[in-house]
Amino acid sequence: MPSATDEVVAAWAQVWDIPAVRLEKVHWVLPRRRCGGCGTTCTATVAGAQAGAVLYGPNVNAAAVLLASQGNVPIERAAGLMAALLGTPVSPGFVALALRRLAQRLAQAGFDEAMAAALATEAVLGADESPVNVLRPDLDEATGAPAAGAAHVMVIRTPGQRLVWYRALGSRRKEAIRDLGVLQGYRGYLVRDGYTGYQQFETTLAGVQQCCQHVIRRLAGVAALGPGQVQDWTGEVRAALTDAHHAVQAARARGEHALDPGLLAELRARYDTAVEHGRAHNQHRGWPDGNHPAYTLACWLARHVEQVWLFTTVFAVPWTNNSCEQAVKDPKRHQAVSGYWHTQATLARYCRIRSYLTTARNHGIRAIDAIHTALTGNPWLPVPVTG
Repeated sequence: MPSATDEVVAAWAQVWDIPAVRLEKVHWVLPRRRCGGCGTTCTATVAGAQAGAVLYGPNVNAAAVLLASQGNVPIERAAGLMAALLGTPVSPGFVALALRRLAQRLAQAGFDEAMAAALATEAVLGADESPVNVLRPDLDEATGAPAAGAAHVMVIRTPGQRLVWYRALGSRRKEAIRDLGVLQGYRGYLVRDGYTGYQQFETTLAGVQQCCQHVIRRLAGVAALGPGQVQDWTGEVRAALTDAHHAVQAARARGEHALDPGLLAELRARYDTAVEHGRAHNQHRGWPDGNHPAYTLACWLARHVEQVWLFTTVFAVPWTNNSCEQAVKDPKRHQAVSGYWHTQATLARYCRIRSYLTTARNHGIRAIDAIHTALTGNPWLPVPVTG
């Protein structure tokens, strides 16, 4: 007889997998009937198909969109991967058409208008922009020459990624940013970098938070110029801002909505003293094309002090614009893989699809489901904040 110690407990394992991907062909017989009254002949319909045509269904279209948009795969390579995956070749033209079709469905459903309306009701937004490569820029209607400016992708988003809106710009001019229609008249808080194109909105904004990460990078650049210990003030400014950030985080963790007034006054005094030190010690320091960069930065920090320190009094405002900078990396990564967009129209198409899929995902909707609903004319749409 075996003893109790000889018994062996059963083991177990799990294997998670998906069914093998195979192209399924379904042939539909569509009844046709002629009306006895008016003589009109009607043909039955099938979702995603049309009489007398051979078409790829929504899953094949979704796979093409995901590869070429979310996967950052160039059109030609996406077609090759589709052929390898399904065992049936698809053309680059099919992949391009799948992207165009989805973008058109979103436009017809009013996705851009819904996103603009939803963003306008948010209490805090971040904004950033980055140049991208467009092979054939738009032409000036008057002269026929390439339009002035360089293509950019702009992102406007909520700090928590709930809404992420990419927009194609023909240039970085302030008029192009204004014409997007979101920041014009916006009354919330805006987190941004120091680009002057955003200053046009300050009369209606509740406040501006200058990205402190940009400030810290500018401080590091000045510190590297020297000479010697003269630029040590930059480290003191950085330390004051970093300590303020940690203090805000600790206060929020305790459920508080404001910093201790004494602590805030101490932090601001450290900042003000260091900035004045930088201004005074670099005011007469020579530089080939004007004022020394340290003097310029110190004056800027003094002039925009309320915008640099807004995060210490309005806890809903993040101290950096890193969320927007991270979002801008998506089109930059796509560009690094694909090289460029052919036209401003294809760039706009990419931005609309990317906005839709990214924001839908952040609302718990799978990308393939979001594509299916959009292709059937019923896409998910963001809604404005109420109350």
